[in-house]
Amino acid sequence: MSNNKKINGIIIGLIVLLIVMISVKSGKVNVASIINPSNKTEDSSESGSNGTSGGNGDSAVDGTNSENGGDDQNNAGGENGEDSDSPTGGSGGENGSANGGSGSNSNGNSSNTGSKDGSITDFGNTKEKVTSNYKASDADIVIQRVNAYSGIYIEDGSDKNVSNVAAIQVKNTSSKPLEFAQIQLYNGNKKLVFDVSTLPANYSAVVMEKNKASFDSSKGVTYGGTTAGYTDKFEKSSSVKCEKVSNNGIKVTNKSKKDIPCVRIFYKYKSSEGYYVGGITYTAKIEKLKAGESQTVYPSHFDSDGGEIMMVKTYTTTD
Repeated sequence: MSNNKKINGIIIGLIVLLIVMISVKSGKVNVASIINPSNKTEDSSESGSNGTSGGNGDSAVDGTNSENGGDDQNNAGGENGEDSDSPTGGSGGENGSANGGSGSNSNGNSSNTGSKDGSITDFGNTKEKVTSNYKASDADIVIQRVNAYSGIYIEDGSDKNVSNVAAIQVKNTSSKPLEFAQIQLYNGNKKLVFDVSTLPANYSAVVMEKNKASFDSSKGVTYGGTTAGYTDKFEKSSSVKCEKVSNNGIKVTNKSKKDIPCVRIFYKYKSSEGYYVGGITYTAKIEKLKAGESQTVYPSHFDSDGGEIMMVKTYTTTD
């Protein structure tokens, strides 16, 4: 599947998601009044030949996501020095160094030990209801909406088709770029974990649940806590010039008089409506870029139209 078709499939799913995302009043999200509850959800083939998730009472799709193929998987060891089109976000990511930043839980009920669900800090349930445009007390974020998503799952780069996965639209309300945040909510007694990275100030992203946890619209949504780290600006090396080129490529030029062992380009997808698609930030890698030389990389998740280069970093080794 081409990059454009894959991106369009994701966008179709997210557009439907955003259309049916409604106010989380009294801690409940009711989408049954919008989606026909009599429709049965069909299994979507990874090849994209099916992709017709009919949607059930809790689903935020209406069967329009027919391009959601998953055949363009992560290309490990791709051409032109591609860094496996790998996602970053969370501890250990190239842009996740500030993970421990300003996050805390207002009720003090938290543990700093990691858990099986990928939690950085295991926040307890505050029992505080999450409504539309919910402002977190422990980080400069607003949870604008909560609902379910069906379509291509992009948060781990797998591009697998999923159905009824919990999703949020979150806004960075800080004056600084958000380097990384992990948001924990509860859907009834089930914890939901959302990772978002590289989100500029005053911008929003639609983020899918880290573990592909399903969403139950009959149960309330309550707040757990947020771990967040901010930065003064996203790094873009002055030694390198990056340009978007046709056929979903990125042309990278070494402007310096010295060879650069390694360049990593961090990028996201931005919809025409202005929100970022996914909490994920992808990376592409170029090695041994000689002084004055240009190389072009074609990452599998990059799109010339909506792809946005967030950071560019240079390294003294290729590791």
